[in-house]
Amino acid sequence: MFKKVASVILSLVMVISFVTPSLHASANESQELGVTKKEVENTGILVDSINELDQKLDMENLSSNSQGEINKLSKEARELYNAIVSYEDQKSTPLTGDDTLTVLSSHMNKLNSGINKIEEPTIKPMGVINYKEYKISNSKIQKLVKAAGLNGGFWATATAIAKVFGKSPTALTLMLGAVPMLGVSGLNMCNSKNKGVIITKIGSGATNSYSCRSQ
Repeated sequence: MFKKVASVILSLVMVISFVTPSLHASANESQELGVTKKEVENTGILVDSINELDQKLDMENLSSNSQGEINKLSKEARELYNAIVSYEDQKSTPLTGDDTLTVLSSHMNKLNSGINKIEEPTIKPMGVINYKEYKISNSKIQKLVKAAGLNGGFWATATAIAKVFGKSPTALTLMLGAVPMLGVSGLNMCNSKNKGVIITKIGSGATNSYSCRSQ
């Protein structure tokens, strides 16, 4: 009897020893990857806004949306819509799929403004170089390329991003921060070995540079 009880206790200890680190890792995932919890939450808001716009407005023809329809949107969705319209007005040409990451990244920066002042030290040692690597899996890139198409339009790409990364906001947060200028076609080129990509971030203070290569 004693041996059975001891065996059960030992089994429980082993289970806890395996489970606890994984829970701890999950809780600290965003911090280890170089993004804050608030940034990930804002990415969720961005995805929700994309879905709301897709359901309630004609995003393929922005001029067809009435002011009354726009006013019925949530504050967050309305702000994203206005950001898209403003970007299109500045560009004066139809938006392409490769514009999507740039627009969404710019909007994310607006949502995140002020976060670093709260969650990170305001003064950092001069000359300290930070180096981080982020991985985006081949399956996610393939799903994004398939959903958006390499020559897909702006909104097709936006909805594809929401579908592919909606359940992994940390990965989307990193992607929007690291590769807004690459576009979907650039990500696909980085994934030349079909094993996923590695985004490298090298920075000092507020200055950061990014590169992309195949895993």
